[in-house]
Amino acid sequence: MNPLLILAAALGLLTQAPLPDFSGNWKQSNEQCSPKRSGDVTLTIAQSDRQLIVETTSKGLIARHAVQRYTTDGIESKSTGADGDEFHSTVVWKDGALVFDIVEIEDGKRLKSTESWSLIDGGRTLKRVRHTEKAGDQILIYLRIDTR
Repeated sequence: MNPLLILAAALGLLTQAPLPDFSGNWKQSNEQCSPKRSGDVTLTIAQSDRQLIVETTSKGLIARHAVQRYTTDGIESKSTGADGDEFHSTVVWKDGALVFDIVEIEDGKRLKSTESWSLIDGGRTLKRVRHTEKAGDQILIYLRIDTR
């Protein structure tokens, strides 16, 4: 085997940036969302290896709570959302972001959406870019509320 090829491959592995860690507590910044949002939404995220657990709590006119478990290896996961709808999701890493392909089953209809999650502002802000058939394009901004 070519020693230069082995060296190049090893250097490539060493220079890859570490994947972002979304673990922590996050509060939705309604004013920074597009379109602007209302209510009090928090996320508690636990991330390890290929596992991602997202606990969503929403307080407002209707209080809601959901826990969703994903793997980041492209294997489909099934969960129930805070509104009781069924979700089928696949999640993969792409260019340092988590990319979600989602099918929501609502009243027998299959609604497709995609989301891209990235950390900005030195990891202090979680940016979720969502495209849905139901509501069009949205940008959801969450601010880290725990210290790391």
